[in-house]
Amino acid sequence: MVRYDWMQDLLEWFDFYLRGVGEQPGLYVEIQSNQGSWRLEDRYPPIDVETVSMDLGGMLSNVGGGTSVLPDATTGPVWESEPLEQAMYIAGTPRLHVDVTTATLGGQLYALLEECNENDECIHIGHAIMDLRYHAGGDDIQTWTPLVETINAKMEFMPLDAELEAGSRLRLSLLSTGEDYLPASTSSVVFIQEGEGSTLQLDTFIPEDRRYFTPPVCTHELC
Repeated sequence: MVRYDWMQDLLEWFDFYLRGVGEQPGLYVEIQSNQGSWRLEDRYPPIDVETVSMDLGGMLSNVGGGTSVLPDATTGPVWESEPLEQAMYIAGTPRLHVDVTTATLGGQLYALLEECNENDECIHIGHAIMDLRYHAGGDDIQTWTPLVETINAKMEFMPLDAELEAGSRLRLSLLSTGEDYLPASTSSVVFIQEGEGSTLQLDTFIPEDRRYFTPPVCTHELC
């Protein structure tokens, strides 16, 4: 994971932009996946991707936890995909748009995305969190009628770059809060609605279309 050429890259940038010496460094993005591979992108998140949409209760099956999210973070629903027929490469910011109703005017959702193997060993892929008072985005608090009105929470995951193996499963869990986050200031039971209005959207790409590279390694005896 260590980039021994980082100082050389900095030197080339400082020489060109501060001293006017040498050639202009390449204007591209260097991306490292969760499995440690490096590649070049013209921009990030990339735009030449294919979006895979998985609906809750359809392509993602409910495997436990019901469909209610309790405010004490003790339980919540879990969905899983079928084993992947081929490897999947995910880039950027996945989205989870989910239809919900709430018991009171408030609530919070924490989404955890994992990759699980045949032995049910899972690794963290990404996560998202949302105060439902901002379910439509923006800086203004939105209102709705609890227990009556359905709202669509448009959640966006933290940026990620993940390589998923063929045969593994995607697991999506919803709780009221997660590791390193505080409980919601406006607690509420949240009821998840499965169907076409509740989808996990992943931006995927074909690795053969990308420019991968191997960074230099340190050969010094003290490395």
